[in-house]
Amino acid sequence: MELSEVIKLAVVEDIKKNTRDFIGKEEYKVGDITKEIDSRVKSEIASMRGNEEYQLGDLIVVVDNMAKDMTEELTGKPYETGDLSKELDTRVKSAVADYCGNDEYQFGDLSKEIDSRVKNRVSEYIGKDDYEFGDISKQIESQRREWVKGYLGEDAAKEYEFGDITKKALAKFSGNDDYQFGDVTKKLMGNIFGGKRK
Repeated sequence: MELSEVIKLAVVEDIKKNTRDFIGKEEYKVGDITKEIDSRVKSEIASMRGNEEYQLGDLIVVVDNMAKDMTEELTGKPYETGDLSKELDTRVKSAVADYCGNDEYQFGDLSKEIDSRVKNRVSEYIGKDDYEFGDISKQIESQRREWVKGYLGEDAAKEYEFGDITKKALAKFSGNDDYQFGDVTKKLMGNIFGGKRK
């Protein structure tokens, strides 16, 4: 208890010291930290503008200048109105042209490329070039049947009844080929308490 009180006092004193250092006065009053932050931000903005004191609108001018400087870095030339839009447009069109495998962007390229890629993927999945309504559902059903054959075996898959997959999974888990209700519980209890027999 005493140790926790000592730690609490040390933390509180450290916070007080850091607050005094930050606000530059001994006594803290509500709002001092906010006022100090406001003062520091305004002072920094004023210095960025080359002024001794912050003036209304300085922040907007600073942000505007920063945006123009960044635009000049992107374009590699002195800023002119509309440069950012033009640069972004050029970069997006270039990226689309690369994605489509073209030297230059043409209107509609992206839609055509996505359509082509989707058709190719569907053709690969269904195993034929011309898609007909229902082909994907048929392929899913075909793959499901193959999986059931692989999991249950050829003969069991022919006579499949609802619940056969669950029975097989439970039989594998319990280690009992002829699964009976309660086998999983017995297996779990055996795993938990099996090694503790006397």
